[in-house]
Amino acid sequence: MILRPVHPEHGEPIAVGEPETRERLRALYRRDPEAPGIRVNLVASVDGSARGDDGTSESLSSRADRAVLGAIRAESDVVLVGAASMRAEGYLLPRTARLAALTASGDFRGAQPGEVADPERLLVLGPESARARTIETLAAPHRFIPLPPDARGQVGLDDAIVALRDAGAPHVVCEGGPSLAAALLAAGLVGELCLSTSPRLTGGALPVLGGAAHPAIDLALASLLVDDAGGVYARWLVPSAR
Repeated sequence: MILRPVHPEHGEPIAVGEPETRERLRALYRRDPEAPGIRVNLVASVDGSARGDDGTSESLSSRADRAVLGAIRAESDVVLVGAASMRAEGYLLPRTARLAALTASGDFRGAQPGEVADPERLLVLGPESARARTIETLAAPHRFIPLPPDARGQVGLDDAIVALRDAGAPHVVCEGGPSLAAALLAAGLVGELCLSTSPRLTGGALPVLGGAAHPAIDLALASLLVDDAGGVYARWLVPSAR
């Protein structure tokens, strides 16, 4: 499979699977260390669904998408996901970054992050009230980071980002789910949205940013790749990030 840079200018083709592929992609997805906000990375069908035929994002992915995902993770300190996504998507501990899960309840039934030798590699962020449930339902070694809850028992997203920074993970990429990604955007915490578009129609079963209303935000296209199967890989800058 071949990836071709087409914006901001046409570049040399990138053959997925070749020895130099990861470094070339890492260079294309490298952020300025002073850039505001975190990065969000999502995959969707052409009709905007984050869920494919198998009920997860896996059937929307491809070798090229996974190569881009690997490059983005390699440029990140931690992958942030919601607990529901960790349960539904079968998240494994990334090879090149830590994994952090945000939870209000501590329910990780069905989550299988794989072999975790160091609890510092798997971080759980939630209210103190979720600690016991997390210990009960998440068998893998992990570090629980308590955060103050709001009136609804949810944790503040600002607090979560600060806690990750304090844990030595300032470069964050959120991989969803849709409601978490939308909430981070609405809070002004996202500086860059990476969106892979799979050349499929699925019926729009799960909107890529969830079903709730979210604010209108003008984006700026930073770069665009296409593959020879019809996949499109966009980097959008979010000027309103803080």
